[in-house]
Amino acid sequence: MKIFLYISLMILLATTLTAQEDRTIEIGTFNIRFFPCNQDAGMMTKYNIEMRYPPQGVATDTIMLFNIIRDLDIEILGVQEIVDPPLFGAMAKRHLGEHYEFAYAPSNGWQKVGFLYNSRRIQLIGKPTIYNEVTIGRIDRLRPAFHGYFKAIPGGFDFHVLVVHLKASPRGYDDRKEQWKSLERILTALPQNEHKDADVLLVGDFNNVSPVRQNEFLPLMDSLEYFWTGTENDSLISNYWRPDWSKPEIKGSMIDQIVISKDARIEYIENSTKSGGLCADGPAVITGDFPDYYLQVSDHCPVYSSFRAYPDDD
Repeated sequence: MKIFLYISLMILLATTLTAQEDRTIEIGTFNIRFFPCNQDAGMMTKYNIEMRYPPQGVATDTIMLFNIIRDLDIEILGVQEIVDPPLFGAMAKRHLGEHYEFAYAPSNGWQKVGFLYNSRRIQLIGKPTIYNEVTIGRIDRLRPAFHGYFKAIPGGFDFHVLVVHLKASPRGYDDRKEQWKSLERILTALPQNEHKDADVLLVGDFNNVSPVRQNEFLPLMDSLEYFWTGTENDSLISNYWRPDWSKPEIKGSMIDQIVISKDARIEYIENSTKSGGLCADGPAVITGDFPDYYLQVSDHCPVYSSFRAYPDDD
């Protein structure tokens, strides 16, 4: 009888440990181009969006968009370029389920950043924080950083997530330098806030489109001892954009990023960072007719990483 109980206990323990090891969550970022307008100039006008060169395209294909998000099954998705946050939150519940919650940073600009998360798998602890200093005094045009503190359900990995959408275009490099100074102060202070947790993820559209590319942010990441998950896969494509309007061509580029603190790297599953949407299997360059995804959903693709969800040591 004692031998039977011992064997049963060992089996239960092994099963529990295996279940813990198998528990993972996915955390990602997705720039959803001017949701729900996409490239519909008429809809942009209704939202009071004034562009120097109005686009000549269609509105967001919401069914295609939310099918992509559902199939990826990402527990926390940092999102950018949300023009109508209440609509986005309502449509997420309609297409993904009532357990999907959306929190966003109010701002004066057209585009909002936020978090879409699965409340069955993830708990948002406390109130999110808006960092307007990342707008470097141009709150009408640039986006604030948005911070949330999350915990995997049931009691598991807890961590900070900071979502950003930095200044666009090669000409915006000097502005991005100033934004990185603000982010350095924020990232340095986060582990000392009320949660006292050094597990930090920085996700979003870094817009590192200057000639130095990832070296826009890597020096600071290195000084903070952060890890850029995109370094693991040289073929990873997270964003498509069209740099030469005289050619029917779109090229892949790494500007949507996930970087993590040294402590969060313990939970990070190595080589797990992937791209979804058009970039999941797409080539680095597409010529000729542009794919429906690019025309109807976004010029960006979701990027996501996997993390162990069992309790951590802080």
